[in-house]
Amino acid sequence: MKKTHLILLASMIIATGCDRLDIAAMVINRSDTEERVADWLDYNSQNPMPVIENVPDEYRIYSTSDSHYSDRDGFELQGPKDRLYKYVTTERNDPKAIFSLLVGDLANQSGEAGYIRVDSSLRFNAATQAKNDPCFAVLGNHDLYYDCAKFYKQHFHTSTYTVTVKTVGGHKDLFILLDSGNGTFGERQMEWLKEQLEHRADYRHCFVVSHNWLFRTSYNYTTTPAANLPQDEQYAFMDLMSRSNVEMVIMGHFHMREQRHFGGVQYVMTDNLNDGGKPSYLVLTVGEKVSYEYEGLEME
Repeated sequence: MKKTHLILLASMIIATGCDRLDIAAMVINRSDTEERVADWLDYNSQNPMPVIENVPDEYRIYSTSDSHYSDRDGFELQGPKDRLYKYVTTERNDPKAIFSLLVGDLANQSGEAGYIRVDSSLRFNAATQAKNDPCFAVLGNHDLYYDCAKFYKQHFHTSTYTVTVKTVGGHKDLFILLDSGNGTFGERQMEWLKEQLEHRADYRHCFVVSHNWLFRTSYNYTTTPAANLPQDEQYAFMDLMSRSNVEMVIMGHFHMREQRHFGGVQYVMTDNLNDGGKPSYLVLTVGEKVSYEYEGLEME
């Protein structure tokens, strides 16, 4: 047993030199969930949370995750191989869409450089994009590695917040975005979530967005803390979703398409923009009813 542990430790140390592995940073993670949530809520107290008004009674939302941008990317920003730019351009040229989502793991092991690249890709381009719709993000586990949480904060400000949509017909829809980067929501964030859901009856539809997928299946090989919520917290969270009549929980993390329906709630794993496969995204149609479909990202 000791020999096995030594081999595993040696493998982890060797792997830290590899370009795409963040194993050392999974073990040495200096960012604490409770401290981050306190920062997010402090930012919210000084800045109004987003409200999008005068929206048609039926509209579309785009969602993807895991772009993993870094200073090792060789493509031109806002060029033909820029997946994130292509994604937001597709959304901004959809007349029925009103915003897009990035569900965690925006950057990958590259200090601030990855976030600078993400910022550049998200920047509005009047020559190719019909409208300047916002893109709302949450933090993922890779956004924490190598002390990168401070760069996420610098560029995106918060990962615990709400987006409210008000339609021309008088409806309101609520999107609640959460930080699960450490594999836990934490006590304060769960309290905040419950406070938001106390007003669920004021809204037509309610959605929750966070990075870490809740359902371990055959391909969910990892059991690191960044991957799975503590079991009691997971049960409490899912029970809260069901009791609060949340329509859908949108997540990412595993770079795959997956859906589960549990306790009256639709859980959807949004697809990824990573360059290791075929990038794609989720299109959510919100109206009297809620529906969704996956679309492949057409790259040149």
